[in-house]
Amino acid sequence: MPTRMRLTDIDLLETLSSSEYAKFLKEFQERRFIKNEILYLPNNEENSVFLVKCGKVRVYLAYEDKEFTLSILEPGDVYSTHTRAFIQAMEDTIILVTDVRTFQKIVVDSPAFSLNMVKVLGDLLKNSITIINGLVFKDIYLRLTEFLVQAVEDKGIPVQQGIKLELGLTTGEIAQIVGATRQTVSVILNDLRKSGILEKVNRRTILIKDLKKLQEINSGF
Repeated sequence: MPTRMRLTDIDLLETLSSSEYAKFLKEFQERRFIKNEILYLPNNEENSVFLVKCGKVRVYLAYEDKEFTLSILEPGDVYSTHTRAFIQAMEDTIILVTDVRTFQKIVVDSPAFSLNMVKVLGDLLKNSITIINGLVFKDIYLRLTEFLVQAVEDKGIPVQQGIKLELGLTTGEIAQIVGATRQTVSVILNDLRKSGILEKVNRRTILIKDLKKLQEINSGF
């Protein structure tokens, strides 16, 4: 599962909005989607590239009744429409779309932007390999604890009681990311709560009270 909430720390939207690249931003068209709407289906015939302007997008694979999340795209992230993945809005979302040929010209004309693209694609590949590794070699308990440990590194906010994780994800959405059912994730989170490791603040926020113990579980000790 993708252990990071987004593909990369590089914000391509911010890069394009700078004076140096502003002319390229005009080559993108804006499209709007409502929560849970499918943006693109696998092997979509439209050969385009898009940037997330606002909202949150899930990229996932589906097989029979199982779904495997490759990544969560946030504002500034980039992705292509012609992959074998489903692309779905997790909330009301706006994307900026351009055709691949135009995007290639932007990359060729902008060496610095090309370096950003290499970083984005590299992070996507890393996330995909992490998913495969987790699904093959780790059970759901370890996949969930790994997700939480990495989330602490990415988004953890130190507070007096521990580390606050404002994930912005419901239990069901976390379940989609780690490749499990909502019920299974709820049971494990409840078990971690009883062990004094975490506390659920609200539907989208978790307080990690004992990070060391969580890391030990994730390491297999």
